[in-house]
This record gives sequence, structure tokens and C-alpha cells, in this order.
Amino acid sequence: MEQKSQPAQSLSQFSVSEFLQKLSSEEAIPGGGSVSALAGALGAALIVMYCKIGAARKNVTAENQAALQKVSTAAEALEAQLTRLITDDSVAYGEVMQAFKLPKTTEEETRARQSAIQKAFHRAAEVPLQTLHACLECLNLTAEVSVHGSKSAFSDLKVAESMCQAGAKGAIENVEINLPSIKDAETVRALQSKLSQYKDVLEKSLGREIARPA
Repeated sequence: MEQKSQPAQSLSQFSVSEFLQKLSSEEAIPGGGSVSALAGALGAALIVMYCKIGAARKNVTAENQAALQKVSTAAEALEAQLTRLITDDSVAYGEVMQAFKLPKTTEEETRARQSAIQKAFHRAAEVPLQTLHACLECLNLTAEVSVHGSKSAFSDLKVAESMCQAGAKGAIENVEINLPSIKDAETVRALQSKLSQYKDVLEKSLGREIARPA
């Protein structure tokens, strides 16, 4: 098994037990950012399941069928994106750790090291921001599709909602912890602006009750 201290290359290919073993060690990666993306991916997968169960019902209406197919396709794409982000987040933080190990014995090396550190921290903030956005998109899908599915699977959709909310909250934490390390004020302002918008969307989601199917 690869050493956890090295940037992860394919965390999504690990078994559940392998991932948990890797996660529970003393090393820094994978960590909360990868777990946030995993939470979102699990939520997206449950949305797809909800759609497929709903579409397989007897006497499902054409309207419901179309809505379920549309959301299923969108959720599958988000599941794939969030699955990639599980690994991307660990790779991004691995790049931060590697940048700090660069030599700094000359002025040129010091400048190159600082540039690499800043680039890595920017990436380490941008990746969880992508996770946050994808989780919010999934939350929109739960609200959109809820009334079109099956009553028997509604609890699964509620779990999907909870997982995506957890993924979004975790992603916010991982953006915010990296922002103070970014020295470029314009970059920080741009990231904070996006983060503020996404927080507003999440807050509305947390106060919303998705409708039960008839």
C-alpha cells in the first residue's frame, strides 16, 4: 500500500476498510477535505438510487419519469466529480507539504519555494470550494426530485440531503483554514466572495424541508 505521507493518486479505488485505515493513521492525508468530498459523492449516489427506484415503479407518470431521468443524469455527473475530488483534495494538501520541503539556501530557491507554497495553498482552497459547489448542486437536486420519487425510498433521499449538507459544511471549513495562508489579497477576496455566496445557498438549504412524494 502507498505511504499516506505521499500525495494520494486514487483514493476512490480503495476499499472502505483500506480508506478508513488510511484515514485513521497519524498522517495528514487523506483528511477532512477528502471526507467532505466522499460525503457529497455518497449523497449524489443516493440521489441516483432514489431516481432509479422511482422510475421503476408501476404506473409512473411521464412527467415523473422525465424529472427522475433528468435529475439522475445530473446526479451521476456530480457523483463522478465528487469522486475525483476525494483524491484531488489530498493531492492538493500533499502539494502544500511538498512545497514547504523545498530548499531555501539561496534567494532564488527561497523565492521559488514561496511561489510554490502560495500556488499550493491556492489550490488547497480552490479544491474544497469545488466540493462545496458540487454538494450545493446535489442539494438543489434533492429538492427538485423529491416529489417525483417513491415514498418507500424517501428516507434514502433524506440521507442524501444530510450527506451533502455535511460535505458542504466540511468543505467550508477546509476553504477557510487555507485562506489566511494566501498572501495575494485579490485572490483571497475572490475566494471569499464565492465562499460567501455558497454559504448563503447552504443556509437556505438547511432551513428548507424537502417535499414528500404523494
